[in-house]
Amino acid sequence: MALPAGIYHGPGDRPGRFFGLLLLTTTEGCDARTAGSVLNDLWLLYRGLQEGRVPDLAPTTVAHGHDNATFLLGIGPAAFALPGAAQMRPVGLHEDHQFAAPLAGGGGSVVRGSGLEYAPQVTTNPASAAFGVQVIADTKLAVDRAVVETWKHLTDVADPDTGQSALRLESFYLGFQRPDHRSWIDFHDGLSNMDSAEREAAITIDSALPADRWTVGGAYLTFLRLAVDLTAWRRLDRVAQELLVGRDKLSGCPLVGVDGDGRPVSDSGCPVAGTQIWETPNDPHFAEPPATDDPVIRASHVQRANHHQPAALPGSRRIFRQGYEFLEWQDQQPGFRAGLNFVSFQDTPERVVQLLTNEGWLGRVNFGGDAAAQPPGMASLLSVYAAGNFVVPPDDGEELPGASLFGLQPVAADRERVRMERS
Repeated sequence: MALPAGIYHGPGDRPGRFFGLLLLTTTEGCDARTAGSVLNDLWLLYRGLQEGRVPDLAPTTVAHGHDNATFLLGIGPAAFALPGAAQMRPVGLHEDHQFAAPLAGGGGSVVRGSGLEYAPQVTTNPASAAFGVQVIADTKLAVDRAVVETWKHLTDVADPDTGQSALRLESFYLGFQRPDHRSWIDFHDGLSNMDSAEREAAITIDSALPADRWTVGGAYLTFLRLAVDLTAWRRLDRVAQELLVGRDKLSGCPLVGVDGDGRPVSDSGCPVAGTQIWETPNDPHFAEPPATDDPVIRASHVQRANHHQPAALPGSRRIFRQGYEFLEWQDQQPGFRAGLNFVSFQDTPERVVQLLTNEGWLGRVNFGGDAAAQPPGMASLLSVYAAGNFVVPPDDGEELPGASLFGLQPVAADRERVRMERS
């Protein structure tokens, strides 16, 4: 059984450069079947958008050939509080695998033992929504259009007396991938990810629990909306920045130690002669930063996040991530908020929780370095604006992924059409 579209894990399987996460909440009185019915209609809408069909322009089609849009459904813990769905809540969405809510006055730890906290002004967590729809495409228009068409549809099916539909578009987050392969802190990003041959074993749910059988072949999606304090980051000199990240700032080469003057030393085999850091010849070399006994380098971000263990082992904390930067206006200095939409896929959210809380990994640190001796401003370099875990149903030929959860079954003609499209 293939993993659902939208998890770009295979060799050469590159995601589009534009990202969106639509967060849908349920309104009062909604049950699982009603929510599923609205989701089913939305899924038909999304399949139409993939083919260039916009309802308000029917029967005309719009140009879509270069969008390559994919839609991925994530079901959050709140969905299993709906009447008719509670008995199917998978173990991965139980309370001990979830992120905490922000404090009533704002801020607060995302998960106990982690150095990540909500931004001080964050009092609610939009990513605790019942459903998340990930949209990835080659064009920004395809992602933006999905947001607008979702709003149109939910408006059109709203109860005329109450003005509400069973689902509401609570929020959405947009992002993009940078062609220079760097992040807002100016370091090369996306280099420390597991090899493509290891990914499927770490991503795919293979539960032996009878209640979770409907999830087998699917995955769990973790989402974090992380803002970065660029003002604090730029107060550090290059040496301090490199020691926190664990890579050379200009080349992206992994660090292996420090010299007698406390300056970082890069891997001597880096970079591959005649190539750029992001080119294919470099990928195997940089995907796994070499292990080191140097305590300063071991405390860096890339070493804390990657301990060179087999990805298939749950205790390895290995996850498959897809990051999308964002930039948005804010009414505070410096006049914008820059950050990262952190998206990861794994067979259990426990991998992420352990990664963020265990000593020697990212436990007690916000980004990297010695937890007891953080450089100025680095204890809050990253701040969280949304955090959530969702189960992604397997691609089992149903028109709506996870239709059985909602008591829905596609008609035979729909099932056959989907089968033919995928064959």
